[in-house]
Amino acid sequence: MAQQNTYLEVHWSDGVESRYPWLWLRDHAHDADTLHPVTQQRQLFTAAIDPAISAAAVATSGPAVEITWANESTPSVLPVDFLAQYRVPSTPTARLNRRPTLWDASLKSAPSVPYADIMASDDGLVAWLDAVAEYGFAIATDTPATAEATEALVRRASYVRETIFGGFWEFTADLSKADTAYTTLELRPHTDGTYSHDAPGLQMLHCLGFEGTGGESTMVDGFAIAEELRRNQPEHHQVLSSIAIPGQYIGDGSHLMAARPVLRHDHTGALVQVSFNNYDRAPLMLPVDEMEALYAALRAFDLLANEPARQWRHVLAPGEAMLFDNWRVLHGRAAYTGTRRMCGAYLNHEDFESLLRLAQRRHS
Repeated sequence: MAQQNTYLEVHWSDGVESRYPWLWLRDHAHDADTLHPVTQQRQLFTAAIDPAISAAAVATSGPAVEITWANESTPSVLPVDFLAQYRVPSTPTARLNRRPTLWDASLKSAPSVPYADIMASDDGLVAWLDAVAEYGFAIATDTPATAEATEALVRRASYVRETIFGGFWEFTADLSKADTAYTTLELRPHTDGTYSHDAPGLQMLHCLGFEGTGGESTMVDGFAIAEELRRNQPEHHQVLSSIAIPGQYIGDGSHLMAARPVLRHDHTGALVQVSFNNYDRAPLMLPVDEMEALYAALRAFDLLANEPARQWRHVLAPGEAMLFDNWRVLHGRAAYTGTRRMCGAYLNHEDFESLLRLAQRRHS
């Protein structure tokens, strides 16, 4: 370590050289007066720190670095492993550090974890959520075909999100809601909640009973479609990443509206959400050339989503509770005849991410 005028210079054993500004080090001290030991919230009034703060001395003390300040009586302590997390400057991001596995119809069987394992241990729950993080969906096998057992499974992962459809819901094809999901019609691949500013992050679906024919569930990897467009039709990828598409829900005493691009990227350029629903797309009018480009891009996306070679298709049977990432996977359903009783719920994406971060911390 070497003290410089405005920063602490640290040379790591693998050759990496880090520079930590003195102000940053004071702002991130781990003493109780700076960082609350229970809430992990900053207690320091950062704006009151002297911008020209500097250190009188720096020393290592076991697994921590202790800094004595030139103009403060109390030294600051920072764990070495905390400094190691930030040894290379980078653009901050809130996304999970997970690399998704892209897939198509060659994925013969869905990732799955037994219901009993999920309910019995944190390891079982994390295995299920890890599968969703990697593939975008996973099935809890041998789930008792009751609403009570399914709701318990949902709440094992997170609290239930309330929407226009309620919280935990049961439904059949009775048009009790103004949505084609409440019919026996075919549903082409789509994501839910394009009319919500914060679309539901995940969705659970469980078939409690089915007497009839048809009704295959269809799952499509929206991230794989985005990658296909990026590689081979970049002009469509650009349009879908930049033009906000309005979605709307009209009915049941509501008129909900929101707008965002089909491909939403974060500030680092990483794809974080696919948002596509041709059923709920609201009217929009752009200049002629932009409208033509938008229709071409939407057509390219929708045709890819409806290619059989990209679709995992399966008739969900009682006992197969499916959890999927509504920000990544498009879902649909073939038309059917007969009676089909479903149940499920929406969950927030941040709660799903929270559980995985906590699991990663325990593993580390």
